[in-house]
Amino acid sequence: MRRWNDRGSESGFTMVELVVALGLLAIVAAPLAGVFWSAIRTASVSNHRTDGSAIASREIEGMRAAPYAQVGFYNDQPGAVVAPATFEGFTPVSLGTTSPASGNLVPQMQPETPDPSAGAGFAPDPNPANASPVTQGAIKYSARRYVVWANASDPSSTFAKAYKRLTVIVSWSDAAGAHTVRQDSILYPGGQGQYQGPMGGTSTTTTTAGVTQPNAPVLAAIVPLASPADRTQIALSWSQPGGGAQVTTYSIKYSTNVNFPAGQFTVIANLASSILSYTVTGLAPSTTYYFQIIAYAGANSATSSPPPPSAATAAAPVTCTLGGLNVTGATSLSTTGTILQNNGKMSEDLTLSWTTSGTCNDTYNVKGVDPSNAADPSSPYALTVSAGSYSATINSLGSKSWGIGLHTFTVWDVNTNSATTVVKTFKVCANGAASC
Repeated sequence: MRRWNDRGSESGFTMVELVVALGLLAIVAAPLAGVFWSAIRTASVSNHRTDGSAIASREIEGMRAAPYAQVGFYNDQPGAVVAPATFEGFTPVSLGTTSPASGNLVPQMQPETPDPSAGAGFAPDPNPANASPVTQGAIKYSARRYVVWANASDPSSTFAKAYKRLTVIVSWSDAAGAHTVRQDSILYPGGQGQYQGPMGGTSTTTTTAGVTQPNAPVLAAIVPLASPADRTQIALSWSQPGGGAQVTTYSIKYSTNVNFPAGQFTVIANLASSILSYTVTGLAPSTTYYFQIIAYAGANSATSSPPPPSAATAAAPVTCTLGGLNVTGATSLSTTGTILQNNGKMSEDLTLSWTTSGTCNDTYNVKGVDPSNAADPSSPYALTVSAGSYSATINSLGSKSWGIGLHTFTVWDVNTNSATTVVKTFKVCANGAASC
């Protein structure tokens, strides 16, 4: 009987093929792993924010559940804002100086969680559980509570302390960084006229919403830089108060006009939220500049409080450079000497020229003296033209009694009545000399 060998039809992947297939799978899976991890992280951050908002809402409702007369804080409660201090410009609601240890007026709420002072027998916060943060999953949340007085107006009347404004700010940190959410609520007892919102605006008696507006940054006092940087640079630093929406970017706005008119200011934009100091460069010396810091949270922004602080750059150093004095024969163009005629006159006019550069505050002239102010008795001329760009001519026709020899021309500082370092000598030779 004939038998067939079927082993060839039963063969599978070789070891090489299996290794290649696994390698291709790894190449494809590696970049996808980063995408999956990013998606998980984003979802985690979103969940944490949802939990934070839920905690803020729960805390607001807990405060609203207390009797109206007991919504507020005693001055001795840890973390309480006590007058004359304010919160966002509003006066805090104070229930009294000292927390009662018993009775109906014991504190119904605490300014902060965790409260490090909470413990049995401690009157402001006798609940030891309040010493720990609020924990959701693996994240620990802290809460700050504020109760302030606010006024209301209808078309005819203003009602002082018409309602209490409740604020809860919840903060936490996770792998993406630090975060905060905020919720506000208006608590209105009724019986004081129809509430129409602050200064007659439209509102309801209760609002609860997440905060979207960042707090205004606080620009620190400006300290001048060391020279020479202080001539063209000004260093700024600022702080960002907590409680508002999380800042995404900062901008620096500066101008030489305190009112920042259109077209007369410069903006340095898109600074990272982690940047709290910056040195502005390229400024003009001896100039006063005004500065504003603008914090952005998405499309919302807040500008540092007016008036804008100012700082002046230092003056550039005053420099004055005196150029060399030129004495030239008008005809011979000689810069060293000229010929004296028999009648005591020179054979040609002499042209004098010199310049200054930079900022020169003194006045100068050219004198026929040496640096010790000793007069040249054989130089019959007087020059009184001031400096800057100077030129003059000593006419041979009217200048007699020149002496043969070396004559000195000195640039003289009129303000200090002293010689400068600019000195020029020029020779007058006898008639018939082969050279001069």
